[in-house]
Amino acid sequence: MNYLTLLVVLTINQLSVAVLVKQYNCDKYILAWCQLHNVTVLQDQDLKSVQFPEVPQLGFINGTIVHFSHTLNLNLFKSGVLRIFARGTKISRLTLPNTIEQLYFRDNDLQAVDIEPKVSYAIKFLRIHLNKLRDITNFQHLKGLVELNLCDNLIEHLSFDTFASMVQLKQLLLCGNRLKTLTATHDIKLPNLYHLDLSGNFLFNQTSLNRWYFPRLGNFSLRDNLLTTLDVRIIAQRFPVLQILDVEHNSLNCETYQQLLKHVHQRRIIFNVDKRMCQELPAPVIPRSVPPSSGNELEENGGDWRTLVRQLKERLYQQVKIINGQRTEIEKLKANLTTLMEQFDLVVTEPAKANDPF
Repeated sequence: MNYLTLLVVLTINQLSVAVLVKQYNCDKYILAWCQLHNVTVLQDQDLKSVQFPEVPQLGFINGTIVHFSHTLNLNLFKSGVLRIFARGTKISRLTLPNTIEQLYFRDNDLQAVDIEPKVSYAIKFLRIHLNKLRDITNFQHLKGLVELNLCDNLIEHLSFDTFASMVQLKQLLLCGNRLKTLTATHDIKLPNLYHLDLSGNFLFNQTSLNRWYFPRLGNFSLRDNLLTTLDVRIIAQRFPVLQILDVEHNSLNCETYQQLLKHVHQRRIIFNVDKRMCQELPAPVIPRSVPPSSGNELEENGGDWRTLVRQLKERLYQQVKIINGQRTEIEKLKANLTTLMEQFDLVVTEPAKANDPF
């Protein structure tokens, strides 16, 4: 009788445990990513009764995950997850997993990232944009990064020493922060960096470009900052293969503007820059087909010729600006396509290719 009672109790306990375990299933697949909606993890204790789907690519949409902790990372690792994204999940703290290749945290409340100096991280693609990061000094330990996107955070002061050891880095995006100063204690050489975006910040003239040497930099944006001067000579020396330069929405002085125009035309660089009306304007050129006129006629009609030449220059400038804008958009699309192709190459054994669902 006691044996039967014990058997019944054990059976009931097993059934209770089975009932308590919550098995998450993919709500839908988008570009081979399994998406889970409205997952709630308030503390690590909650994870004892949770099972995640066994997929290589897992995304969390909305919901609440207060701390993306080591325990959560361990659960995902046991499920075979190699790539993670989270959007709108109210994550305020992230303990960076050492087994994840791609991590995309967009539009969360992330304020801190825990990174261990002595851990070897597998992360190659890290996008933490639209969050609340202020300090990224400890990112210096992520030496294997190929892409780092930190756009739309709250970073105000940044030392480029943070990126000095990221020799594989190809794309560094810091747009839409509150950057006021960029410093470096020694020369920074990033041999593979192609795309650097510093647009939408508060950078003034004390930007230490003379400390940077990016021999493969092709796309460089300083758009929408507070620059009035820019050392064009440094750009020519430190970025020898530059193809796209965007400095629009800066109040560059006339000297910088003229030097910049000369440089981009010599190097055939696609550029965006606000037109400046400088005092030293070239004398108007009268077409040869116009018959010579007397001095009195030239004095009478000189104003009309100058107006006509200025209007033609304005039209030409606008057309060139439109063409350059179109070329810039094409190059950006090419850069994005290149990034996606690099992500495709990360999956060799899986039939589904890895894509960024954002």
